[in-house]
Amino acid sequence: MEKWILNRQIDLQTVLVQRPLGLVFDIDGTLSPLAPTPDLARLYPGVVPLLERASKYVHVAIMTGRAIDDGAAMVNVDGLTYIGTHGLEWSDGLPWLHPVHVVPEALDYYEPGKYLLDLVEKQLSDLPGVIVQRKRIGGSIHYRLSPNPVETRQKLLSLLEQPARQVNMSLSEGKQVVEVRVPLPINKGQALRQFAQRFSLQAAVARGGYSGARSTRNGGPITRNGGNVRNGARVSPPLHTTPTMIRSGAWLSLDYSACARCRHPESRF
Repeated sequence: MEKWILNRQIDLQTVLVQRPLGLVFDIDGTLSPLAPTPDLARLYPGVVPLLERASKYVHVAIMTGRAIDDGAAMVNVDGLTYIGTHGLEWSDGLPWLHPVHVVPEALDYYEPGKYLLDLVEKQLSDLPGVIVQRKRIGGSIHYRLSPNPVETRQKLLSLLEQPARQVNMSLSEGKQVVEVRVPLPINKGQALRQFAQRFSLQAAVARGGYSGARSTRNGGPITRNGGNVRNGARVSPPLHTTPTMIRSGAWLSLDYSACARCRHPESRF
């Protein structure tokens, strides 16, 4: 039986010397500040050259709840692994230059997801400030601009809970957003673990919100259990965690000099 451990006491430099090494970043709230609407979000200045430099030495993944094309367009650096829609889709490189892989079991939920988002769009006149963000399968409903977010949240959940149960879709919540998702065990945590396994990583550093995140170090899995996705449209309160293999260090510390210090002459990336 596998033993799952989360160790927040490991020193950053101890992790950075491991090879192969992975660096995994969320976008919104990590590589970019949270914006009033998804379209207004921009990366922090200097992020792109740091990612380009880091990718010369380690495996870098961008993991986001956004659709993969949307997230990749914000970063626009080829040679990184892009993971979109909470792990539902991924591409080794920019998705318009490389194949996009979608979890096969999720394809059956295209129409149910579209149906739920259509329901919300038909009620937008009664939901001021609400923005519907469609993805390849499912989507996000943002209410950050609503004049009364608490009331709007209740209206959205009342509108969607029963239809979601009827079409077997899941609802989850983030920071003033309701997610319409497939009822499958797909999340950023699982995607993080798969990324580590695909590249046989000895260590990985993740920065962002990864409910149930799992990663691998020295052949042993590391995990934090949890998550806020519920099948049958049951919705739990918003949950925001930052599980990592090390302490929750700031991504800004991952500059070129740090990556240069962690190089090993026998490393192969």
